Amino acid sequence: MVHVRPSLRILAIALVLVTATVTLASVAAASVIVGDPAPGFTLTDLNGQEHSLADYRGQVVVLEWINPKCPFSERHAKEKTMIGLAHRFDVVWLAINSSNPEHVDAMSAAEHRAYDTKYGIDYPVLFDPTGAVGHAYDAKTTPHMFVIDEEGILIYEGAIDADPLGRQPPAKRTNYVAAALEAHAQGHPVDPANTKPYGCTVKY
Repeated sequence: MVHVRPSLRILAIALVLVTATVTLASVAAASVIVGDPAPGFTLTDLNGQEHSLADYRGQVVVLEWINPKCPFSERHAKEKTMIGLAHRFDVVWLAINSSNPEHVDAMSAAEHRAYDTKYGIDYPVLFDPTGAVGHAYDAKTTPHMFVIDEEGILIYEGAIDADPLGRQPPAKRTNYVAAALEAHAQGHPVDPANTKPYGCTVKY
C-alpha cells in the first residue's frame, strides 16, 4: 500500500480545485458580453438560403430569438413590435429559432412560414437546430435581443422592452432596442446596454 503524506494529499486536492475553478472560469468567459465581437455563424432560413453574420459586416444587425409557440413571441408578432422596428430602422433584422427539433414546441419550416405569413414577418427566420448559435450568444428567452454594430461588436443585449406582461400600450413602453438603435445612429453610447430578457425559455 502506498501512503501519501497529509501535506501532499492537501496539495493534490488544492490542485484539483484550482483546475476546476479555471475550467469553470473559462466556460463562463465563453459567453459573449457587450463590447465583445459577436460570435460568427452561418444558418439557413426557412427558404433554404444561408445567412452568415460576416456577410452583414458594415451594417447594424439585430438578432431576435423567436419561438412561435411562445406566448411572448406571439404577442409581439401580433403587436408588430419587431416588424415595426425592422422597417423603421436601417438595419439587418434576423430572427433565430434555436428550438430542439424534437421538442414539443418545435415547428417545421412549413408551419413557421405559415406563422410568418399570418403576422406579416418578412425578415429572415433562421433555424439553429443544434442550439450552437443560441449557446454562443447565451440566448435565454424568446424573445432575447442582441444588437451588433457595423464593426461586428455587440452593443446591446437583453429584453425588447420594459413591459414583460404587455400591460401598457406599445407606444408607451420603453423599447430598449429602439433606444439602442437611436443612440447608436446618433453616435451616442447605448444606455442601458444590458437588460434582463424576459419570455419563454429557449427550448434547447
